[in-house]
Amino acid sequence: MPDGGICGYCYQQAKRTRGTCACGHEGVLPGRIDTLPACRKCSGVQLNVDCIGCGTEDELHSGNRCWTCILAMTVDRLLSPADNQPPSPALQAIGTALKSMKRANSGLTWIQQPHVTEFLQQLAAEPVITHARFDELPASRTREYVRGLLVEHNALPRRDELNARFTVWADQTLERITSPNHRDIMRRYIRWHHQRRMNQIDEVTQGTFLRAKQAVTVAIKLLNWLTAQDTELTEVNQARTWTAGRQKGPQREASPHASWTGQPKHALSILPCNCSPTDAAPAPDSTQPPKPSSSKTSATRLT
Repeated sequence: MPDGGICGYCYQQAKRTRGTCACGHEGVLPGRIDTLPACRKCSGVQLNVDCIGCGTEDELHSGNRCWTCILAMTVDRLLSPADNQPPSPALQAIGTALKSMKRANSGLTWIQQPHVTEFLQQLAAEPVITHARFDELPASRTREYVRGLLVEHNALPRRDELNARFTVWADQTLERITSPNHRDIMRRYIRWHHQRRMNQIDEVTQGTFLRAKQAVTVAIKLLNWLTAQDTELTEVNQARTWTAGRQKGPQREASPHASWTGQPKHALSILPCNCSPTDAAPAPDSTQPPKPSSSKTSATRLT
């Protein structure tokens, strides 16, 4: 018999098997003849796979409509502006991209997640969609995925994403600096040291991006430590560079990387660091003779 009892897995596979039957029919091949997939007519399998929306043979989702049609209806509903106006070109581009997903069932499952649905509805309410507006939305994988769709469909211009991500990250990170004066210094350091370098290259690499973030993070820890010591960055000169080899706290983490000294220019200088502020020695007095170096071996023992 062409129809008979089969398990749920085989039933799903039958509905999703597509190809060309031996008779030349192209579409769903739910039956089998001599172990080869066959169409409904040749195999005699009775199965409704006719979509009333697009007229094609495909696995049906609901209401006798296929997954692709249900996906398209869902996208149109979510991206329709509230004022019943035609969607903007950017929204049309998003809609086209979402409707053309290769696996409509996976696309529909993704869109129906509450956070994705909310994001698309929020986007539909935007009068103008730009990179700047995207940056103002909460950071998420959904935001970047949809942004990528807009770029691929020429609804948004291409940009250096790592450069842009660093700019947004830096603006947010500046809020971690406790001293307004140090915050202003760090803002100028970021702008004239890191962002200027990034703007001078064709595309920021992952390595450049991560190194810049690390440098800024370390510098902020140092500046906050200086604030806790009631010390301004401008009070630290080459005679008072430091490391925290014998101390605990954020300055210990920062010291292996760099120390910072204020300059009248629009950037900070990186200096080697060998001592902590509390251990900083005064500048050497040139009028005093140098102290002899100590040795565990005396001259008498050399004789």
